[in-house]
Amino acid sequence: MTAANRVTVGSERSCEVVRLRGDVDHGNAELVERDVLTATRAAVGVVIDLTGVTFLDSAGLRCLDRLVTAFLNRQAPVLVVAPDGGVVRFTLDLIGFLPDLVVGTVDEALTQLTA
Repeated sequence: MTAANRVTVGSERSCEVVRLRGDVDHGNAELVERDVLTATRAAVGVVIDLTGVTFLDSAGLRCLDRLVTAFLNRQAPVLVVAPDGGVVRFTLDLIGFLPDLVVGTVDEALTQLTA
């Protein structure tokens, strides 16, 4: 599966919702990052939904960190969705990934970003 098949972006409640699927790893992290940044150039708020991610290695974590940093540098609020109890949430919690930016559902993220 190519990075293009792993990344979908849609607008919801004036935010861009980036949905990632499958593995985000050393084999595709750079392409995923490029595709996300290209598709969200004009975003005023971003939700990165990791619900469909099945594996996230160190390259995937670096990709996620760079995406969050890019959005914050653009002054676009960003939240990361990783459902409680999932393997990706476990990984994010384990490494202490910006806990204030991680939420359990897309609806929760959109509610916070549009409040």
